[in-house]
Amino acid sequence: MTSKERLKHLLKLYADNAATSEEIKEMLSLVRQDGEDKALESFIMELRQETKNDALNIPVDWETMWESIHPSTPVKKMHWWRVAAAVIIMLCTASYFWFNSHKKTSEEIVRSGAAQEPAKDIQPGGNKAVLTLADGSQIVLDTTANGRLATQGNMEIIKLSNGELAYKGTANNKDEVLYNTMSTPRGGQYSLILPDGSKVWLNAISSIRYPTTFKGSERKVEITGEAYFEVAKDHSRPFKVSVQAASGKGHMQVEVLGTHFNINAYSDEPLTNTTLLEGSVKVITAAGNTVIKPGQQAQVNDDGKIKTEPDISISDVMAWKDGYFTFKDSELKTIMRQIMRWYDVEVKYENDNTPNRYFTADISRSKTLSGVLKILEQSNIHFKLEGRILTVMS
Repeated sequence: MTSKERLKHLLKLYADNAATSEEIKEMLSLVRQDGEDKALESFIMELRQETKNDALNIPVDWETMWESIHPSTPVKKMHWWRVAAAVIIMLCTASYFWFNSHKKTSEEIVRSGAAQEPAKDIQPGGNKAVLTLADGSQIVLDTTANGRLATQGNMEIIKLSNGELAYKGTANNKDEVLYNTMSTPRGGQYSLILPDGSKVWLNAISSIRYPTTFKGSERKVEITGEAYFEVAKDHSRPFKVSVQAASGKGHMQVEVLGTHFNINAYSDEPLTNTTLLEGSVKVITAAGNTVIKPGQQAQVNDDGKIKTEPDISISDVMAWKDGYFTFKDSELKTIMRQIMRWYDVEVKYENDNTPNRYFTADISRSKTLSGVLKILEQSNIHFKLEGRILTVMS
């Protein structure tokens, strides 16, 4: 993630009252960096334009407001957009909505402030996963204490103090190859350090199968669902990810040496998407192969055909790992599939006449379910929650 994307992410966290004290310090540090002037100015201009389009907007005296907040920092020593940035950060906890008319009726939503929620609610997901060992025994990671969990060959499985799973030990070529599987449930996510030092983050309803020791001329793992990889560099042994295509009709393989990338291969999504953040990867299917560059996405359809999208928003793709739902002109059913995975609910539709609406929104994944639904309901979509069954009303 670039410093520009990081700053935008931190601004959004602060606006949603979800930033930690360390994240606030980091945000202020980035605001002060001269190297971020142009990027921040552009971002603030976008916010200013959005605010101008808000029917509830009122004129703001930036200088007076800044001086009232920080009288020790004269406004004359700051660029106007730095002042605007600071004030916008203070004001962003208020919700604002705007509507954009085009071919598809589109409700564009920005994050709203905290709203009073009913006593009965569904909490957001968290760090939950099950580790299945080579002998079939299972360890529930979210309820297990930190420290050594098990031994597989010469490798010890350790749950670190931050909850992350790691493997430590000395590889022996004579050791039997043992396989472990980490899987996350609905409402779960988890991170893992593989035996070669590569890092993996699993989204909800996902899994990764891997050897406890990588042997031979390649490193190979298998995944389902969605996973983000930061692969340790080893030019003598390429890293390969085997993926069951989202359609269920075929397999896909991603080959890398050392790089950062995200794979989304949920069975209920129409495409299998591989998005590259850093380095280079080759996507291979029975129908062909392609090499993508950072900022590009390889999309695989039911027939294994690959389409390359040349300009993808990395921050949008990685929103799940950074703690957000990010929708860009997304269909209602696409949004509901993500809500189903993260809040562990069954989603039903009252009838087939549910409006085919499209939304743009940034919403914290730390909100309770009712908090997310309140934002969507402001665009005249209504829901009924009974236990863990969420019905979208027509």
